Amino acid sequence: MKEGYADNRFASLYYKELGQGVPLVMLHGNGESHQIFGRLSELMSRHYRVILMDSRGHGASKLRDTVRAQELTTSSMADDVVQVMDVLHVPKAVILGFSDGANVALEAASRYPDKVLAVVAVSGNALPRGMNAFFYVQVRAKYALWHVMEKIPLTGPMKERAVAGRQLNGLMAHWPRLTKTQLSRIQAPVLILTGRHDLIRPRHSLWMGEQIMDAKVVFVKGADHFTLLKKEKAYASHIVAWLREKGL
Repeated sequence: MKEGYADNRFASLYYKELGQGVPLVMLHGNGESHQIFGRLSELMSRHYRVILMDSRGHGASKLRDTVRAQELTTSSMADDVVQVMDVLHVPKAVILGFSDGANVALEAASRYPDKVLAVVAVSGNALPRGMNAFFYVQVRAKYALWHVMEKIPLTGPMKERAVAGRQLNGLMAHWPRLTKTQLSRIQAPVLILTGRHDLIRPRHSLWMGEQIMDAKVVFVKGADHFTLLKKEKAYASHIVAWLREKGL
């Protein structure tokens, strides 16, 4: 295992590597860290060179003081993914993302088509309204609440909590912003895994698949938003089989 940091003017980005073979970058969801992939990364590392990383403002990756209160965006996080790849001398990689990580993976494939071999997007969305209406309203309300709380004279942990709450909910409320045109720029094959009980609307997942040239949308039986983290072995087998079909 190898771990380290890739630094840019916005953040210090933590990464960890395990396994050998075709590079596979794994991206966690909102408010999480690479640690959610404990079992899944072990399974995938039997076949691939797994690169785990914490998104900016998450886990062991820290924002610079000069940008600590700035909004988080999927586009800037996609830039971070490519930077970590460059630091590790990885010209191209498969990107597997969960939830917000799936959004970042799709963003990276759209913005950097020459850097992405394939995308596995689990429970991701291309637009904020791709989430079901109830969850979307909750996210918007939490963003507004933390935005107000942040303006109250707070110090220490409470101030940091208000900033983080506004940033994390803002990331879901306002991002990603992948239009039809941007999705159509994705050249890599894409596997979209979702479920009828997901937080992402089924029609939105199908719409995403229609915009991408080589996309496969799979509704996993009985799956909700977090099934990937409960049935790692089943998902790993399905993902590896699809990647093998694509020659990866």
